[in-house]
Amino acid sequence: MFKSRKKASVLALVLALVIPVTAALPTYAETFAFASSPLTNIDPAGATINGGFTAFPTTAGMYIQQCIAPVGNARPVTCSDTIQLWVTAAGGPGTTSPTGPIALKVASSITGRGTTVDCTTTQCGLFFRLDHTAPTDFSEDKFLPITFKSGAAAASLAADVVEVTRNGKALVRNVPSNLRYRATSKIVATAQSGLPVTLTSLTPECTFSNGELIALKGSGQCALAYSTAGNATTAAASGNFPFILVPGTQKISGVSKLLKRNKPKALPLETNFGAEIKYKSKNKNCIVEFILVEAKKTTTCKITATAPAKAGMWEALKVTLKIQAK
Repeated sequence: MFKSRKKASVLALVLALVIPVTAALPTYAETFAFASSPLTNIDPAGATINGGFTAFPTTAGMYIQQCIAPVGNARPVTCSDTIQLWVTAAGGPGTTSPTGPIALKVASSITGRGTTVDCTTTQCGLFFRLDHTAPTDFSEDKFLPITFKSGAAAASLAADVVEVTRNGKALVRNVPSNLRYRATSKIVATAQSGLPVTLTSLTPECTFSNGELIALKGSGQCALAYSTAGNATTAAASGNFPFILVPGTQKISGVSKLLKRNKPKALPLETNFGAEIKYKSKNKNCIVEFILVEAKKTTTCKITATAPAKAGMWEALKVTLKIQAK
């Protein structure tokens, strides 16, 4: 055990100065490079690893997490719920710039998803991966081992457990889900500690207010951050939930279901997004002119309603309306 730990320490020390990251996964070649210190003989009572990127991916941002060592080519099973940085050139609240100094406060004991790991006896380290904007791309995955010197560890508080739901369904941290343009999502957040949870939209593409998350665009990404302050018995918690923005669904409201024969009636001029609607009758006993529909006899008027899409905002509309004429 001692020899194994010593070899790991020597390897980490060699890598500590400049790390041109080489293949953690044999079929990939990482494009980022990270320089940092210290990575070995870290104070178990608490220390900060200071570093910076000398090269950064152009495809997406990156997450840096303190995790246990992965097995083979798999991603780590346990990563700290609280020790994580989101590094992105896009900027925004709660993010770190890849062009400036990187400071990550590490701990000799980490808790992730209810599992606590002692990093003085279990190999832990910094795990690098692309962020939620590239969820299926493992090409930048890299684990850098860290070691702690002997000594008294800092008192470890239980990490707060925060659950955030969207329209009643639990969100998963760092796992993106779709969010439609202008569709209102009801967000409810609770902390196991009972402490209040602060929620913030990290990007201008979405807005969060009064418990509602709304996408302001129909393409791109946004993220919702959560945090608790912690107290004497519970460690603070933080994280984010990413969303992939998708086009909104156009709808028609205010369509009458009944029509009197030989009495024209107006149909809605625009969709819920303000796009002009065009109507066309599908049966000869119903006449449609512009937005007026008229039935010549008792029948069910079948009318096609269409409205154009808007790139990056909403989908095209094409529905068939059924209006009973008497």
